[in-house]
Amino acid sequence: MVDTEEVLTQNEIAKLTEAFGIWDKGEQGYIKFDPDFQLLWRSIGQNPTKAELNTIISENDGGGTGHFNLNAFLKICENPKYMKDAIRPEHLIDAFKAFDKDAKGTLTVGQLRYMMQHLGDKLDDEEADGFIAFVVKECKPEDSDQIPYEEIVDKLFLRDPGLVA
Repeated sequence: MVDTEEVLTQNEIAKLTEAFGIWDKGEQGYIKFDPDFQLLWRSIGQNPTKAELNTIISENDGGGTGHFNLNAFLKICENPKYMKDAIRPEHLIDAFKAFDKDAKGTLTVGQLRYMMQHLGDKLDDEEADGFIAFVVKECKPEDSDQIPYEEIVDKLFLRDPGLVA
């Protein structure tokens, strides 16, 4: 096992080892980067963009095998460049409030698109389109151009419970 005690706690190592074991369906001691890494990464509460996934994979598949073992996975997890704190609903709501100048609890599609494509981990056009389509379908009242952002947060966490810390 990799010496990760300085960065990861014993409890974290146990949880990550368990998650790895679940995704190592063939019990071969390794998992394919494509497509399983993304699924494993999301199962431990990470929500990477495509670009972040590509970076992690390209920087950690040095041998070009297309696979990773538990030691490599723990090394990825101990790297703060890759591992991010889980998103909490109140953090998202606070982020949306910053754009809610009238304090009505709503945002427009334009404001959402701007946030997704210009702030933080920027989404590309395809990712932004997918997010906006989800929000409009799930959250936007038919008779308004305003979307309640607390409902957006609720729907996001229902759709992907792995987001919750």
